[in-house]
Amino acid sequence: MSWRSAVIAVSAALALASCGAAPKSKATKIAPPFDLPDLNGGRVSRDSLKGKVVVVDFWATWCGPCIKEIPEYADFYRKNQPRGIEVIGIVMDSGSPQEISDFVREYQIPYRQLVGDDKTGEDFGATEGYPTTFVLDTQGMIVTKVLGSPPTKFEKLQETVDKALAS
Repeated sequence: MSWRSAVIAVSAALALASCGAAPKSKATKIAPPFDLPDLNGGRVSRDSLKGKVVVVDFWATWCGPCIKEIPEYADFYRKNQPRGIEVIGIVMDSGSPQEISDFVREYQIPYRQLVGDDKTGEDFGATEGYPTTFVLDTQGMIVTKVLGSPPTKFEKLQETVDKALAS
């Protein structure tokens, strides 16, 4: 095959590939049901949050990246709470509720904390490590998932909650 034939063949293949259907966006799915204790003695369920845009952060008190982003979460919460955005931490594998409460008080975490369990983590798909963060829209649909603590995490979360509020 001459180089000219090869160029024509590659060009034709690229043209045909670009004519296919547009790639489908990642489908949203409903957040799994949960009913977990909060550190103030109450309980929070998925259904009790319906109608709100919710940021759900699975984290642990022994997780370095989780601890490092606490100040950013506190700022994000303070900025968005007046707009009706709910921020909830689901604390995993971190000791007794009292130990978690002491940690939350020491780090001055202003948003609600729930005591997580393995089933809830598995149901959400928060099994690859901490932190794992989800944004739920007003219908309880998961609209984004962020694994870890990438440098643009809070910019992405802000864009996502802004979009969810607007829809």
